[in-house]
Amino acid sequence: MAKGGIIRAPAGLRTAQGLIAVSAVLYGTQGIFASVAYDHGASVGVLLAVRAVLFLVLALFLLDRARRATLRGHRRTIAIACFTSIAGPFLYFAAITRMDPATVTLIFFLYPALTVVGARLLGRVRLTALSLLVTAITLAGVVLAIGSPVGSVDPIGVLLSLAFAVVIAVYFLAAEHGLEGVDPLAWLGITVLAAAVFLVPFGPLIGGVAFPDAGGWLALAGVAVVASIVPCLFQTAGLMRLGGAATSLVATVEIATVVLLSVLVLGERPTPLSLIGAVLVIIGAAAAPVAIRRTTTPSPL
Repeated sequence: MAKGGIIRAPAGLRTAQGLIAVSAVLYGTQGIFASVAYDHGASVGVLLAVRAVLFLVLALFLLDRARRATLRGHRRTIAIACFTSIAGPFLYFAAITRMDPATVTLIFFLYPALTVVGARLLGRVRLTALSLLVTAITLAGVVLAIGSPVGSVDPIGVLLSLAFAVVIAVYFLAAEHGLEGVDPLAWLGITVLAAAVFLVPFGPLIGGVAFPDAGGWLALAGVAVVASIVPCLFQTAGLMRLGGAATSLVATVEIATVVLLSVLVLGERPTPLSLIGAVLVIIGAAAAPVAIRRTTTPSPL
């Protein structure tokens, strides 16, 4: 509800916050499904290819004529989204060949701060002491939950991880403005189509070819459907209402989910600091819609 030129989240946008939080939880299951798939014999390349094939099937189903019509007039945003769906996985897997995944993730999760700063520079939000505090709490929680860097820090790996963070921040900022009037299913369809076109042929080349047993195939389906397709749809629907800056903070719930699932499913013992970090992330995600205030006339990207 607009009041004094400002859209405030608590009254009408809690549903959007819930959608993004659910999407973040589902994204957080990706590592569990992937670990099971790898344990059953799947390679990274096969995981990427299977995920992409299911994306392709989904895209062909979603992109009917009526939905495609809603994409007209959004070429720039669609181009950015398609680039993100291709560049994101490539940058991540290139980075983890040079550094430990935890270190890559730690650097990558600078993207909420980049998104908040970008939204401010574009005139889409007004930063207050509360919004800065919530952003700081969220990022501190991410750092504590992930832990300190493991192994050597490779300069190229750092650049790849930072590029990944920038790509995601640009996606959130572009999508916030460019999704107006677009059918979320059409948006999902066009982005997964771009990912499929790239990853079906190149996924096996990047990560090798090794096929799993029956249990591994079920885990691969979980990666594609539960941890990729469904959360992408939820996140897109929520982003339309909540805006890029607040969405990026709520999405950090993914880190808290990873910490909790590593305890419940994998039987790992988290450090007290990682648990504190998970709590801080949840607090930051809960407060983000209250703290991040959108202006009514955002500037286009």
